[in-house]
Amino acid sequence: MRHAIGLTVLFLSTLALAAAPVPKEKPKVKDEEAILGTWAVEKLDLGEDRNAPPEDEAKKMRFTFKKEGKLLMGGPDSRSKEGDYKLDSSAKVKTIDLISNGRTAPGIYELDGDTLKLAIAEGNNAERPTEMKPDATKRTGVVTLKRVKDAEAAPAVKPPLAKEAAVPVPEKK
Repeated sequence: MRHAIGLTVLFLSTLALAAAPVPKEKPKVKDEEAILGTWAVEKLDLGEDRNAPPEDEAKKMRFTFKKEGKLLMGGPDSRSKEGDYKLDSSAKVKTIDLISNGRTAPGIYELDGDTLKLAIAEGNNAERPTEMKPDATKRTGVVTLKRVKDAEAAPAVKPPLAKEAAVPVPEKK
């Protein structure tokens, strides 16, 4: 009798486990969609022989990747540059090109959730980096970016007030 009850319990538990819904994995988002949004510099490494901005200034830099390959880059001096970007996520080493003022900075990237790492070469006729490390002789820098959450999306440096807003408003008595 005990044996029959034990087998029945085992059978029913197996059925319950088999009938339980299997959690579905989230569908993988394509890099072209996952990169969209604002990113803040977490770390900037230009190599030993190159002068990088001070860490506190570098961390104020923002990169905003928009649809259709549009890019907005803003620094600590509140000047923003508009440009474009091109991704190739199908390449063995994923590539990115940052395009601004008619110049292209070739690079590679790694995108993992809320972390984006770029190795970008600069200068005329720059060669695309092949690995994620800075190289001062090839003018290649590595920047690690963290996704900015909505509450943090405000620019690192506030834009100047409009002329109208700068005029004091008299208090009512």
